Amino acid sequence: MKQLFSIISKSVFIFPGFIIIVAAFALTGCSSSPKSTFEPQKESTTSAYVERYRLYRIERGKQLVNLGGCDKCHTPKITTLFGTKSNPERFLSGYPQGEPLPELPESEVGTGDWENAFYTTDGTVWVGRWGVSFAANITSDPETGIGEWSEKRFIETFRGSDHIGEGSTVRSPMPMNAYSQLSDEELRSIYLYLQAIKPINNKVPEPIRPEQSANEFE
Repeated sequence: MKQLFSIISKSVFIFPGFIIIVAAFALTGCSSSPKSTFEPQKESTTSAYVERYRLYRIERGKQLVNLGGCDKCHTPKITTLFGTKSNPERFLSGYPQGEPLPELPESEVGTGDWENAFYTTDGTVWVGRWGVSFAANITSDPETGIGEWSEKRFIETFRGSDHIGEGSTVRSPMPMNAYSQLSDEELRSIYLYLQAIKPINNKVPEPIRPEQSANEFE
C-alpha cells in the first residue's frame, strides 16, 4: 500500500487531474444505490405525425381556396379608396343577411343562352336563366354555414349531389365542371380548411327560381 500511495502521490505532479478522476470514481463506486435518471415521456410518434399531416392538409386547402377564387363570390365586399375588396371580417360568409336586394334585371331571369347574364358588383348575387343565386355561407358556423356538414356530404356536393338549400343539383353560376375535377384528397383539404376558419353567423336567402313570383325582386 505504501508503494502504491507513493506512486499515486508522485503522479499528482505529472497528471494533476488524475487524482480528481480517481476520487470521483471511488465516490461513485461507494454509492449504496444507483441514481435514478429522469426520462421525459416522449410524444407518440403516431399522434405527432397525424397532427402534422392535418395541419398540412389545412394549409393545402387554404391554397386551393385561394387559387379557386372562392372569396370573389362568397365574401361580401367593402369600398376603399382603391376600389372594392373582400371584407376580411366577413370572409366566405356569403350574401349579407338582411341586406336589401339590389336592382335586378328581371327580364334576364329564365331567358338567354349565356348563364352568367348578370351579377352584382360584389359578386354575391348572380342572375340568369336558372333564376337568382345568392353566394352561400361556407364558414364553419353550425347554424348558417357548413359547420355541421360531414366530410362525405361536402365531397358529394361536388360529385353531383344536392346543393346548399336547393334540394336539387347545383345550379349556375358555380363552375362545378371545374371543381368536380378535384380529387377527393383535394376536396378533403378544402373541407378541413373551411372547418378551421372563423365561423360567421349569417343566414343567406334561399335562391329564387324563374317560376317564382316577380314580387320576389321587389
